[in-house]
This record gives sequence, structure tokens and C-alpha cells, in this order.
Amino acid sequence: MKDLRSRFSSIALAACVLAAPASVTAADDAAGGNAGSTPLRMDFLDAAYLPGLERVVVSGLHGLIGLLDVGENTAKLSLVEGRPDHDFTALERLSDAEALLGTSTGRLFHFDGSKATEIAALSEYDEPILDIAAGKSGVWVVGARGLVAYSKDGKEFETVEIRDVTMPTAVFSGGQPADWYFGVSNLDAESVEFTAFVDGEPAVEEEDYIMFPDEGFVQFQRQLDMDPPPSISFKFNPGPPFRVGDVSWNVVMVEGDTVTLAGEFGMVLQSTDNGGSWVRRDTTIVPREPEPAYWLAGTQEGNTLWLTGAAGVSQRSTDGGVTWIDNPKPGREGIFGITLMDNGTPVIAGAVGLIGFLEQGKWTIADRTRLKLLSWLKTPVEMPDGSLLITGGRATAIRYKDGEFKRVPVGL
Repeated sequence: MKDLRSRFSSIALAACVLAAPASVTAADDAAGGNAGSTPLRMDFLDAAYLPGLERVVVSGLHGLIGLLDVGENTAKLSLVEGRPDHDFTALERLSDAEALLGTSTGRLFHFDGSKATEIAALSEYDEPILDIAAGKSGVWVVGARGLVAYSKDGKEFETVEIRDVTMPTAVFSGGQPADWYFGVSNLDAESVEFTAFVDGEPAVEEEDYIMFPDEGFVQFQRQLDMDPPPSISFKFNPGPPFRVGDVSWNVVMVEGDTVTLAGEFGMVLQSTDNGGSWVRRDTTIVPREPEPAYWLAGTQEGNTLWLTGAAGVSQRSTDGGVTWIDNPKPGREGIFGITLMDNGTPVIAGAVGLIGFLEQGKWTIADRTRLKLLSWLKTPVEMPDGSLLITGGRATAIRYKDGEFKRVPVGL
């Protein structure tokens, strides 16, 4: 039986299968090139504006690929002919008139503005692609079960295996007897550098402390000195204990040669040499079982990065992803998408019709009743006029312009 956790990963970004989606008619579906197949479900899982086409390309489950012509009060969806029969889980603009689309089975398609053509099968076990990022140094694709792939030209891809991640030296907040968890597992025992003292003398392993490198914690047997406090650094392999690599990467962001990954277990990894080596970011050592964030989406503008996740959690970095700061929560709903306005204001979209923006440390949430929101929202898309288009389930499209949210009906 297929791993249910990987199936959850394929829908975690939008919880799409939990909502009752709208659908077009069979006749409409046949006109789109899928005659005789299951009716197309109108859930917009991802979207991007293509300047060369002056349209928003949207994608989703059941072979949904279409071009959305957005007006002030309405939007018209033109379905792409000959759509591949796949669930599309990720989309990224590649040029002014091209995009890459990832599927729930690890396939990658190139969209040239009129048709989609498969160019790669990136997952050995048919795991979903969950995010794509294109930058000057190339294209990165990530997904479930440790899927990471890179292409210099957006055509030929190679799988990237992440091993021997460096955790920079971290200082313990206390020295009391407890199990202190690092938030990662599968440590390289020979790389561990642990410094601690008891009554001014170096702490003795198996007497003052016991290291559990596979499980990712150290057990203090007695009170350790706090002047100086205990500290540790090591190399590790991502994934849960004894399951190296089995981690869902839900977010990838690229700026120059710097690549930032985030996903399960609250993990944030970064490479500053285009994937040659990796460093862990946002390290916290706690005297209890950790409760990490589950990152679902992210965005980057220069040195400013944002990560959003389940239960309304979000963090931001203003130094290129080296350090992170917690943001106030807009609520308990999962945040499935985020973008930054030109003035730096973050706009989020998420579960149960969540839309909002943060100004001066306070979230302003759109009135879901007034907007008649019945489904999740995911992808805020920047439009040429400076507005945002937020798309989601049930063919939902919301315009955000001049500080006001407005629903835009979508027709075929």
C-alpha cells in the first residue's frame, strides 16, 4: 500500500481534496481535449502571470491547465487543448510565455503557451512535486520523500542528494538534567563537537551526558555549567530517525547561487553555492520533544524571505535566510500561499478562505462572508497594474487592489 504520508504531502499545500470542488460540464471538458475522461475539477492549485500572453496560467487536479483573462469585474478561463491526464500540484513561470508544471506523480511538464509536454520523470517512486523555483542560476524542483532536482537550462534535470548538512555551533539555553533535542536526527557521530563543563572541568561522556546521534538528542545526567554554557555542532542527514532522506520538501526559493529549502519537521536548509553544500538554519535546542512548524509555502524578494505553514505559523528573515523571526499569527488556519507587495507588505492565502495582509505588526483579514468564500485559497499572483489575484478551490478568484478585496467570477 502506498505511503499515506506522501499522499498527504501532495495535498498539504492546499487541503484541496477536503473541499467539494465545482466542475465544468462534460461538453466543456470535451472541448478542452479530454473527451470521455472524468469531468475537469475547477480547483486552482497554482498560478502565475505570463506577460508574453497577458494572461494568468492556472493549474490543478484532473488535468487542469488553463489561461485566465482577468478583467476588473470578471475573468474568463480558456482551457488548454490536449491537456495531459495528470494532477498538477506545482507551477512556476519560466519566461514571459513559458511555465513548468509538476504533477502528483513526480512528472515535470513544459508549457509553451499553448500546450504542455512532459520533459522529465523526477521521482523514482511517483511522489508529488510540491514546489518549483527558477532563477538566474537554474531551476530547482522539490517534493515528497526527499525529492530535490536541479537543471541549469530548465530542460535537463539531475537528482540532488542532500547529505552531510552542517549545523553551525548552537548554544544550550540551560544545563539542567533533561533530554535536549536538536530538532534533527541522523547525526554523523564522528562529526559531533560537544563542549560542556561540570564544576569547571570538561564534562565526561556516559557519566555527565549521553549522546543519542541517530535519534537527535543528548541526555544530561547532571547539572552542567552555564559559564560558559554547553554548545554543539555536527553534520547530519535530513529525515526522521533511521530514515535518511525521507522528508517532504514543500518550499524552494532561489536568489543567485543561494537555494533555500523548507518542509517537514520545521527544517530550513540553505546552500550558498548552488547546491554544493548545505547548512541548517533556524536552529533551536529544547529540553523536550520539539513541536516544529510544518512549512507549506514561501516567498523571497532579495534578502527578505518569508515562510508560512500549518496552524497559522509564519517566520521572516531579512538577512537572506541566515536568521529567522516569528511573526504574529493571523489565526489557526494553515497558510498555503504568500507574496510580498512592492512596498514589502505580505499578503497570505490559506485554509477556509483565509486572506489577509500584515501592516505594523497586525493582520487585517478579509471578510469571508462578504466575499462568499466557500473554499481554501492558495496562490497570490502579482498583476501588471500592481494588484494581486488570489486563486484557490472552486474556481475562486479574488482581486486585491487599493487596500480592498473583491471577488471576480470566473467563467468559461
